[in-house]
Amino acid sequence: MADNAPNTPPEKIKRPFFSTPPGLVTGGLLLWVGSFIVSCILTVGLFNSSSESEIANPIVVAYFAYSPPILMAIGGTIMLIIGAIRWAVYGRDSAGAPWTKNLVTLTQSVNERLLLSETAKRIAYRHEDINLLRSTIREDIDKKDFDAALVLVNEIGTTYGHKEEAEEYRDQIIAARTAELEEKVQKALAKLDELLAAHKFEEASKEAEKIHRLYNDSPQIHGVQRKVTHAREQYKHDLEREFLEAAKVDNVDRAVGLLKELDKYLTEQEAAPFRETARGVIGKQRENLGVQFKIAVHDKEWLRSVSVGEQIIREFPNSRMADEVRGMLDLLRERAAGQRAAQPRETPAG
Repeated sequence: MADNAPNTPPEKIKRPFFSTPPGLVTGGLLLWVGSFIVSCILTVGLFNSSSESEIANPIVVAYFAYSPPILMAIGGTIMLIIGAIRWAVYGRDSAGAPWTKNLVTLTQSVNERLLLSETAKRIAYRHEDINLLRSTIREDIDKKDFDAALVLVNEIGTTYGHKEEAEEYRDQIIAARTAELEEKVQKALAKLDELLAAHKFEEASKEAEKIHRLYNDSPQIHGVQRKVTHAREQYKHDLEREFLEAAKVDNVDRAVGLLKELDKYLTEQEAAPFRETARGVIGKQRENLGVQFKIAVHDKEWLRSVSVGEQIIREFPNSRMADEVRGMLDLLRERAAGQRAAQPRETPAG
């Protein structure tokens, strides 16, 4: 039966010599040699003819004469290339298969070899790749590039199967990211405390809003805006208490300074309980400035009188005292200028 017949090698098909790769290479070489011989013969013939002046138009004759050897050289080149390619791809005895089928087969073979090569390289350099991933992950953690490190952690866990190691790296990344976040939050809160200590409550409120936008996930920033509000209210209450105490002991200068600062934080309703006390303090301040001005004029301290007079005009511009000072100020300034010019010439007795 056919199933029991011994396997016999297929009969080798005999093909014409010039259809095989060696035949194509040989044919190409023969065409080159023939082209060279024909060119030599034509060159000798044209040279002899031109020396005897028998050719009317030598350029046209040379053009047509050299066409056959040129074509023979081109044909030889094509046969040599085709023969060399077939010899390299199919072997010396192959006459060549249909180009489309063989090209597909050849492409598939090359792809398989390339894939096998990549797989072989991955296996061969497996440990080097893993070590490179580990070092790169540590570098990314040190540079605080946590997202890039997480990508490599997924690679080392899924591609190379080191899942436990990947989880350890992931824990390290989360811990480092948390530590960095806490450090940034601490710096932001320290800056906020500096603004509150300097009583810059408007800037502190903007800083609190910025902290809330940037670090919303951090538990440390909960109530940060409330902290600003509380600090502002506490500072206002401290000013109120100190103002009342200064007014009570007739510390007019301090009371006036506190009143000016307090005016930045009080609303119309909040200022109502302090209005009467403020009038008294302001009245005493006006009286004190008036007394200081009169004493300075009486003692001919022109520089001092000009300074106090300008303060009266600045702080009580609509008062009768301010009108009186305005009428005297030009003369006082003139005398103060003379007094200032005379001061450098005064030397202590030796």
